Amino acid sequence: MECSVSGGASEYLDALYEEYEGFDVQQTTVGVDHGEFDVVRGRPDGMAVRGRIRGEGGVVALPDGDGWVLPGGVTDARPDRGTVARLLEGWTGVRCSVEGLDRVSIVCLQCDDAPGELWTVSGVFSATAEGGSPRHGAVWQDRSETIAVPSL
Repeated sequence: MECSVSGGASEYLDALYEEYEGFDVQQTTVGVDHGEFDVVRGRPDGMAVRGRIRGEGGVVALPDGDGWVLPGGVTDARPDRGTVARLLEGWTGVRCSVEGLDRVSIVCLQCDDAPGELWTVSGVFSATAEGGSPRHGAVWQDRSETIAVPSL
């Protein structure tokens, strides 16, 4: 899943601080070439969301090459618990309740050949399964299995 450009990164962060407590925020700046910068600049505004949904079957995961990743996508909606739960259900088929926000990543993209900078925001949410069955390629994986949280 690719990052989404967020001209309103501070709006997403404000919404996260209003809704959740006790999460880590990681911030970094990355230099990219002009082509990558233009590709990212052309993406719609939004926040990347991934969910760690735990249940009796383990953790919901999606295949990714030889490994597994947490399910997710990009949204331009306010990232409150109800909205994130609905998004995760739509992406996985598993109905869940969102307990918290594990971490937020804020990335500033800069390019020497282009003016300005671009900001992206992504979050990894913790949730508990309440019903439904995995679909869209999602499966239950044993909790001991390594499940990656790729760059969002």
